Amino acid sequence: MKKTNKIFKNIYCKRWYIILLFVMQAGRAFSQDISSIENSFETYNNNNYQEKIFLHTDKTVYATGEVIWFKAYVTNANSNTLSLLSKICYVEIISNNKPLLQAKIDIDSGKGDGSFLIPSSIRTGNYLIRAYTNWMKNFDSHFYFEQIITIINPDKGPVANNSDSAASYHIQFFPEGGNLVYNLNNTIAYKITDAFGKGLNAKGFILNEKNDTITKFETERFGMGTFSFHPDKENKYHAIVEINNKIFTKELPEIYNTGWIMHVKDEGNNLSVNIECNNEREHNVFLFVQTRQSIKLAKMQSLNNGNATFTINKSALDDGISQLTVFNEEKQPVCERLYFKKPTNILQIKFDSLQKQYKQRDKVDINISAYTPNGYAVNADVSVAVYLTDSLQPEQTINLVNYLWLTSELKGKIESPDYYFKNSGAEVDKAMDNLMLTQGWRRFKWEDVLKNEKPSFTFLPECEGHIITGKLIPKIAGLQNAGIPVFLSVPGKSFKFSNATSSANGAVKFNIEKFYGSREVIVQTNKADSNYNIFIDNPFSEQYNETVVASLNLKPALSNEILLRTIGAEAQNIYQPEKENNFALPVTYDTTNFYGIPLRQYYLDAYTRFPTMEEVMREYVKEVHLKKRDKNFYYEVFNEPYLNHFNDAPLVLMDGVPVFNVNKIIEMDPLKIQKIDITTTRFFQGNQQYDGIVSYATYDGDLNGYKLDPNSLVVEYDGLQLEREFYSPQYETEQQMQSRIPDYRNVLYWSPHVQTKTGQQNISFYTSDIPGKYTVLIQGISDSGIAGAATESFTVLPFQKNNPSVK
Repeated sequence: MKKTNKIFKNIYCKRWYIILLFVMQAGRAFSQDISSIENSFETYNNNNYQEKIFLHTDKTVYATGEVIWFKAYVTNANSNTLSLLSKICYVEIISNNKPLLQAKIDIDSGKGDGSFLIPSSIRTGNYLIRAYTNWMKNFDSHFYFEQIITIINPDKGPVANNSDSAASYHIQFFPEGGNLVYNLNNTIAYKITDAFGKGLNAKGFILNEKNDTITKFETERFGMGTFSFHPDKENKYHAIVEINNKIFTKELPEIYNTGWIMHVKDEGNNLSVNIECNNEREHNVFLFVQTRQSIKLAKMQSLNNGNATFTINKSALDDGISQLTVFNEEKQPVCERLYFKKPTNILQIKFDSLQKQYKQRDKVDINISAYTPNGYAVNADVSVAVYLTDSLQPEQTINLVNYLWLTSELKGKIESPDYYFKNSGAEVDKAMDNLMLTQGWRRFKWEDVLKNEKPSFTFLPECEGHIITGKLIPKIAGLQNAGIPVFLSVPGKSFKFSNATSSANGAVKFNIEKFYGSREVIVQTNKADSNYNIFIDNPFSEQYNETVVASLNLKPALSNEILLRTIGAEAQNIYQPEKENNFALPVTYDTTNFYGIPLRQYYLDAYTRFPTMEEVMREYVKEVHLKKRDKNFYYEVFNEPYLNHFNDAPLVLMDGVPVFNVNKIIEMDPLKIQKIDITTTRFFQGNQQYDGIVSYATYDGDLNGYKLDPNSLVVEYDGLQLEREFYSPQYETEQQMQSRIPDYRNVLYWSPHVQTKTGQQNISFYTSDIPGKYTVLIQGISDSGIAGAATESFTVLPFQKNNPSVK
């Protein structure tokens, strides 16, 4: 009997050992799956650097003839710190997916500024201003910055926008985690808005197929809310919604027989994540949590009767939006939702010495303080706008902080994003959670992450200057268009030059240094009898979103505000038109040519002038050997290091345009040539090399007398926008105070680059002749990458005779 018990015990132990071994192996295998997901996620992030852009505009309502001032902040999409990748930003004003105004903005260390003068050809209406970099064109265009602005033209009526009817409503239901599953207790969020994304007051019922009421709901703030729902497998369900005394029927999302659901509950310092599954074949579940592409939690649990609960300490999460994803044992994402942790690391900006009231033409002094949440003074680069706020121009609610932390991370319109940052409490927390449930979206797709494929990008980052792309198309069918050298020039006193070799499909890419203003661009091959047509691509994005822009409805009660702005714009154009068009090159603009400082420069006016270029080259330019073969001239440049001449031809330029026939140089009038630069070493650019460089410059950099090859492509091309100076009059003397020139400015001050040194900076400006409330908006980023924004207001009192100064 004892022997039998011993045998039975051994068998029993072995059985449990086998079961335990099986569980351990399964756990080890699933653990490997966890690490593989983590590795895939890290690899994807390393290969997919992304940027964000925020535009600070001086205001949002404009009249034709006014200037739209803006500053661009380009940031790393993950860290929200300034991006050092892109050096050019593209800004557009668009209507119905058609660009009306476009500009390229110079970006230095993640910051740049620009402006648009609004022409009288633009009709009254609401428009989109958007911004992006060349690198951002590789990703979804929903990542572009977009903001609605209003333009008023008293001579042209409102433009009709391609949008939904203002009377239409959007009713949407969003199961928490993504799925509705029969016989499980589901949480459903809902969002009810008008055609333009504004939340509506509504109430409704969930009915089964017998029209029995299962549950009721009523919208909370911004037309959102949630309700719990336990669907019975034997039933089908729909919603009845009442909006403005109108009844609508809406089907619920598809309900699955088997599947996964999740529910997140805020428990103070922790988040409780409950996961349920009614598929008996599922035994383990994995929760993956990331905040701005940084992994915060990767954990596995076994299901107990189809349930598992994870506890997350909030301190383990970074500020901002975290993405919680549930994976099954097959490494498939089966549930997902977002959670928002209110950021605390915000740049604190304060105003000192700002008074509540001022007179007209009064001086305003503001001391700006910038410091960390811990109270340490910091250096920061901020932009400052002071603008009139009234019934036509409201205070701006989108700022750098709520855009970087919230709006840029979610798809679609966020109503009143500043509400979630300025307020606190249970109601705000509930509204934020509703937003996370109804507007969940991420910057990647899990199927792309888990492929483990190296991405291929169409658009390169503009790390140094312009990337100009185009295509070479043969004029003769069947002619090869790959491997053809192509040259691009921006002629001028300070010219730009680049070369490229066409790819298999004839595509060409030119990396060219920054240049400013509208310039002629010349593109050519090195053959006079070119068999190719050359085309230059549009550098602006041709991707557009489905952003709904409401048509503008100006009420008669706004006529005084509209008149005030149109008179102000007209007065500026009449009395001081030159003040709006003061442009300048950046002080840091490098005028050095691409080959650097040449070995020798010949300024021909310093020599006795010869009647022919052949004599000039033979008598003066000793570094270049002029030869002639079969009636054709050619150059050999002296190879300085080796004390002999190069065997191959040098690169010959005329105002930056390559010359492939030296005869054309010899035929020119030497009196039109100001100087000659000589480089006597082998020079490499792109995948091409040149045995020296001979560069000619005319007096005005306009190719004076030089005839371009007829096959050359000459196009007008916009470079970077020149810097426009913001004009603000001074009223320091009595004579200036009594000036009869009207001052109808509604933007009193604009500066895109106010630098706080050790946390302090002073600014000053003068009020105008327009009384009313003015808003001061300051926002920016510290040297350590902390963003902040702050607003204050003051009143300019109307003029009253013999009224004492109000201070």
